[in-house]
Amino acid sequence: MSVSSTTGLCIVEDSGAPAGSVNYTTLVILHGYSWVSDTFTKLIPLSQQYNTRVILVNRRDYRGARPYDDAERALLPVLVPELDYKLAEIASATRNIDVWMKDRAREVYNLLAALVNDKHLPIANSQHNEGGIIVAGWSFGSVWATALLAHVSSFTRADVDLNLYVRRVVVFDTAYHTLGYPAPEGIQYRSFFDPKLPPEEQGRAFSIRVSGYYVHGDTPDSLGLDTPLQDPSPTFLRLTPEEISRLQYNEPGLPGGTDSVLLDSGLKLGLFSALRQASLYLPAEGDGRPPPAASWPNVEFRFVFCERSVWEVCPGLWALRKELDEAKGNDLRIRNVRVVLARGANHFVAWDNPDLAIRALVEEKDEVRE
Repeated sequence: MSVSSTTGLCIVEDSGAPAGSVNYTTLVILHGYSWVSDTFTKLIPLSQQYNTRVILVNRRDYRGARPYDDAERALLPVLVPELDYKLAEIASATRNIDVWMKDRAREVYNLLAALVNDKHLPIANSQHNEGGIIVAGWSFGSVWATALLAHVSSFTRADVDLNLYVRRVVVFDTAYHTLGYPAPEGIQYRSFFDPKLPPEEQGRAFSIRVSGYYVHGDTPDSLGLDTPLQDPSPTFLRLTPEEISRLQYNEPGLPGGTDSVLLDSGLKLGLFSALRQASLYLPAEGDGRPPPAASWPNVEFRFVFCERSVWEVCPGLWALRKELDEAKGNDLRIRNVRVVLARGANHFVAWDNPDLAIRALVEEKDEVRE
């Protein structure tokens, strides 16, 4: 492990450049809620085969990374349901959480710049799907991915032009609510943690549910909800105690932890919806915002959908497709968006089928399968 002195993010593992390659792609992966980037270690041995340098990153407050200090934590608003907040208080909380997330995006941006400068990464060649950088945010880590695209136009560095390097940002199998979409009709938002269970049982139940395999239809009433298939069994039930200890890190996701507060307050304050919109839509020249080049106009926005994942991913996919159709119909300037289906994959595809996972991230296909 190595901690970036400027960002506080922790590089858990770096496969290094594929032997003999001068045009490899660098794949930077940010983990999800309570599961660290060790979940992706099985991609490391595949780096040579796919001409990809794989770099696994732990977010701050997670194992190996720098904890948030008191001043940073103070920007994360804790909203108590029983209190009646004034409009000014809501506005202040919204500004604070926006600043907090912009700071997180800047950390990712600076990490990418440091990688380019320190590792001498190849520049992007999108026409041939080689070189450059792909940034992937898995599950709740997708908030870091959308935040990067949402705020990149306000970031500048004199020492490197990341517009020459970053060619794809991936939202990797995330739930509808972390993209700021509403729950589908007839289904209310539900926490992944069941409050009816004793606290000591909630984590295990969450892990089983989120790592299960499900069968879904194309409508809300045909979603496979909370009971996973018995075959294949949930990934969590096949992990050894040593693997669970290495892959899980629960503190930021527990009540009062930074991920827990961000999820709760981000939903209440509309953060995730704002980030999605700002990451999808490109500014037009002359409207007072930075010119299009500063917004990485050629960077692909990719949504990877794992077919057998938890039901919460499906409404996000449906809503994204609807939004894209409406944007095209209204002639809005939107990024190049690609949806990739990982056929037969669950939310933990990187562990259960790492070959499928890396192909969904780096290949130029709308569907990957075994």
